Amino acid sequence: MKILVTNDDGIYSSGIYELWNVAKEFGDVTVVAPSTQKSAVGHGITIDKPLYIKQIDRGNGFKGNSISGTPADCVKIGIKKLTKSIPNLVLSGINIGSNLGNNIIYSGTVAAAVEGAVSGIPSIAFSLDSFSPNSFATSKAVIYKVLSLLLDNKPPTGTILNVNIPNCKPEDLKGYRVTSQGKQYFDDNFDERIDPRGRKYYWMTGKINDDDEDLDCDGFAVKNNYVSITPINFDMTNISYINELKTIFENEEN
Repeated sequence: MKILVTNDDGIYSSGIYELWNVAKEFGDVTVVAPSTQKSAVGHGITIDKPLYIKQIDRGNGFKGNSISGTPADCVKIGIKKLTKSIPNLVLSGINIGSNLGNNIIYSGTVAAAVEGAVSGIPSIAFSLDSFSPNSFATSKAVIYKVLSLLLDNKPPTGTILNVNIPNCKPEDLKGYRVTSQGKQYFDDNFDERIDPRGRKYYWMTGKINDDDEDLDCDGFAVKNNYVSITPINFDMTNISYINELKTIFENEEN
């Protein structure tokens, strides 16, 4: 089993170290991750400047490739240049902070997994619902179970699994829910400020809003100490609207 491990928090993140720690129990792991923090870059790729690769050794067996680009860049160059054969699995995470609801469109963690799926490789994104976790014990147990169950039950080609893990102790985890993408979103605003030279600038602020009250929705499940597992496609076609739209244009032509 050849596994490509990546993230968007950067190669020095505590989360990617813990993901590698579990993944290496399942196969031969290649780590390819951004050299710096790349959260919320979505599925951006680098086309106007070179990509630089640096070999990183964090000790205890963790060795990886630091890439000057985005999470999607990492998966692309990892598959094309840094693995001897096409990986059997792409794992992204463990992200520090959840990726739920509408917020997944900004997520570099999810984008990295989607890039793997675009290449026809089964891919899973893992995120922990905390920006300052005290422990990865629950996350590691969840990842181990998810991989154990899904290696012989791979999702359809083009589908990733977006796994969000509550920030709780293993004994407080209530279970696993297969969920839909909910309506959680970041209600942003921009504080106007003045820098030391008197120039005006803006700093994004805001808060997470989540009105879902159904355990079948990703955010509500995580809020209630369930692991949320959401199958996501990257085909953005609004199938339910196609026939209506065809009718509108057909009528116009007539």
